[in-house]
Amino acid sequence: MAFEGSGGTSGKRDGWRDWVAIAVMVSSAPSLALIFTATGPVLRVIAQHFAPDGHPAFIIPGLDISVDGPLFAQMLGVLPSVGLCIGGAAAGFAIDRFGSRLVLLWAILAFALFGSAGLYIDDAVGLLASRFALGFAAIAYGSATIAMIGNRFDDAGRARTLSWRNILGGISGIVSLTAAGSIAHAHSWHGVFALFLVPLVMIPATLLGIAPAPARGAIRNEAADKESLLFLWPILSLAVFLAVVMMMNTTQFQFLLAENGVTDPKELSHVMLAGSTMSMVGSLLYSELGPKVGFSLNYSISALLLGLGVMTVGLSHGPVVAAIGGAFTGTGSGWLIPHLSRTILARTPASARGRAVGFFFFAIYLGDLMNPIVIRPISLQLGLHRTFFIMGGIVALSALQIVLPRRKKAPAIA
Repeated sequence: MAFEGSGGTSGKRDGWRDWVAIAVMVSSAPSLALIFTATGPVLRVIAQHFAPDGHPAFIIPGLDISVDGPLFAQMLGVLPSVGLCIGGAAAGFAIDRFGSRLVLLWAILAFALFGSAGLYIDDAVGLLASRFALGFAAIAYGSATIAMIGNRFDDAGRARTLSWRNILGGISGIVSLTAAGSIAHAHSWHGVFALFLVPLVMIPATLLGIAPAPARGAIRNEAADKESLLFLWPILSLAVFLAVVMMMNTTQFQFLLAENGVTDPKELSHVMLAGSTMSMVGSLLYSELGPKVGFSLNYSISALLLGLGVMTVGLSHGPVVAAIGGAFTGTGSGWLIPHLSRTILARTPASARGRAVGFFFFAIYLGDLMNPIVIRPISLQLGLHRTFFIMGGIVALSALQIVLPRRKKAPAIA
């Protein structure tokens, strides 16, 4: 795992700092996983707390819309994604202007502050506002660490580091989901929000392991601002569509399983666990095989796995075939996400990597938010099974051609 400009070697004196730096860079995925796993087991309890006995949690002023318990729980779940989506561009500009290290330090502090709000805020509107702000902090956290990976490693090192970042995110999701249930049982739903304080350990780690960026002159800043990223639009557009498809395994899969007669919660969890587990396997495979093959072939492999998996889910009529399809889908997703990140980093000059990473995160989370808007109308017309098969077929077909065009002029490596 070589650092750019280092020849892949480090003095023994600085070796431990390199490992601290790597820990900082991969920490964003496990931390961001908390947003979707830590509060999941207690959303219903929180909704009952703020909207007891059918009373609204609050009424939206001017619209006279009552926010009941179920709607409040859904808003708690979706508002961080809205912040993640619309905050990407701002985070990218901040990284290119002020440097990844400074943005990361403030992002971790804000992530812990807004993420742990449930410990000290007992107001429905205030809690929703904190969840929205959490999305902005999270996108800055993720973008800064990805930009660091792009600037610190050579291409093969990026593939391995991005893969392990994805793997650790999956492990963290499983651990935090289990921990949240235990904490809520022992300390009520408020205690779950303490999990968001854990990333604070990355502040001293960042100060120790990540060196301050050299001062940027006005000329470099102006060059960064003028660097056009229009050449990335095919990749970003593709990322939006792929995110819509990958999100189907989270938002629509359980409803398709219900149509297949799988309704027992324990059986549902076992089938859906196949995709989560194999996502980590896909990232592990990419860490070893990804650097050995070209960018186009990497995309073809991941798109084929993802597409065939979604198609298999669409063809399933029982739990076994659905689990096999979910496993292929997870493997493709685990291979694809680090590869798309690596592609963005490889094709963007160092002076504009912050913006590029910010736009990439925007594309991914935009696809997540668009999923029900796109998939729901199609499934109402064609049914969930046909919708899965068609969307998977489109992804699989994209593996047969080059869908990520090369940039004519290679960017300078800094």
